[in-house]
Amino acid sequence: MNTMKTEIGQLAKAVSALTSYPRLVRRDYWIAQIENLLEQREISASDRQRLDTLLDLLRNTPAERFATATDDESIGSLEAVC
Repeated sequence: MNTMKTEIGQLAKAVSALTSYPRLVRRDYWIAQIENLLEQREISASDRQRLDTLLDLLRNTPAERFATATDDESIGSLEAVC
């Protein structure tokens, strides 16, 4: 369960970075990562709520603020932010 909390923490950090560096974030990738975690049954109610909030943030931010798969920016640059 600690692994789950760590993973959610990393997702939260990445999503919060998007508010400052939205062009570094691959929106569809992060939405898929969060949706995959939400499919797991052993998620606590608080972790599920946290993931739902992150998912809402991603979905409610205009898509044009995010990088696309055709952009030349490196996904690895996100690691430097996080």
